[in-house]
Amino acid sequence: MEKTDYRYCPKCNAEYEPHIAFCSDCNVTLVNEKPIDVPLDQIEWVEAGQFSGKVYGEMAGEILANNDIPYFLKSDFFSAAFNISPVNMPGAVVKLFVPENDKEHAEQLIMDITD
Repeated sequence: MEKTDYRYCPKCNAEYEPHIAFCSDCNVTLVNEKPIDVPLDQIEWVEAGQFSGKVYGEMAGEILANNDIPYFLKSDFFSAAFNISPVNMPGAVVKLFVPENDKEHAEQLIMDITD
């Protein structure tokens, strides 16, 4: 992974300024690292976990980033559209996506915060 000052859409690979949190085209959370070995449009993304709030999703993402596993978080529509952090909103769910070949390892790494 190549660390840069920009943020990237894990779905369409668009590049954004660091202060932007969501891809305006794909409505997904941007990531800080740009993969250099496989183009993002060729990665098969699968769900590796669900969290009852953005904070837990970001904690899982940090664990994965520290283990060189690319990821992205997807919030529900209203949270993403209105830039609301669903920390204590009833029913708010944040989904964590990883490349298919990293799913098993990712699930093992984040097991403690998904149970």
